[in-house]
Amino acid sequence: MADYGAESCGDAVRLYWLIDPQTDQIIDAKFKSFGCGTAIASSDMMVELCLGKRVQEAVKITNLDVERGLRDHPDVPAVPGQKMHCSVMAYDVIKQAAGQYLGKNPEDFEDEIIVCECARVSLGTIKEVIKLNDLKSVEEITNYTKAGGFCGSCIRPGGHEAREYYLVDILKDVRAEMEAEKRKEVAQKSLEGDLSFIEMTMVQKVKAIDKTIDTHIRPMLMMDGGNLEVLDIKEGGGL
Repeated sequence: MADYGAESCGDAVRLYWLIDPQTDQIIDAKFKSFGCGTAIASSDMMVELCLGKRVQEAVKITNLDVERGLRDHPDVPAVPGQKMHCSVMAYDVIKQAAGQYLGKNPEDFEDEIIVCECARVSLGTIKEVIKLNDLKSVEEITNYTKAGGFCGSCIRPGGHEAREYYLVDILKDVRAEMEAEKRKEVAQKSLEGDLSFIEMTMVQKVKAIDKTIDTHIRPMLMMDGGNLEVLDIKEGGGL
């Protein structure tokens, strides 16, 4: 038996498992739930998904599995975004029950820091997606990962439940890291003489142009008594 209460909405659920000790298989499961209709429906589906699985397999059931199981049509969500945290409660009580049976802490079943509880999206995944796809907005993060697409508590402070990490802060930090890495790469190329003209600073561009003029143009001009001076450089081209 395991209990779990969701402080964000005041709901609570109690989960009962009948387990075959020889195989760790869940041969029967029941629940008691206190809360809204979504919480009760999520708990009922959670019990159905547990049946027949080994305890070690049941902890892999996510709240998204619960939500998909409630759908009448595969492409039509059964749980509105503002109620998605109710399906998280069903997921968390499974971890509580498995922890009691296996003698582990419920947190031991999490491999990574979870930023979006509703979509079960980790901090590592969000950072990687931002870097790989050069994302510049929270909306883009949501489109790629679904993080922030449900209750919205993970987007920025002020949601119904306080979070340790917020998408706006993660995006800001990762973009800063990306810019720092880019500047470091440009500086390294400059030291190695492998910097393309478009990547150079204005000072570097002037020096590069002067060097080219000194090598290929100025000697011929001076033979005829002429010379050349760079007055300005425009990004669109021309001196």
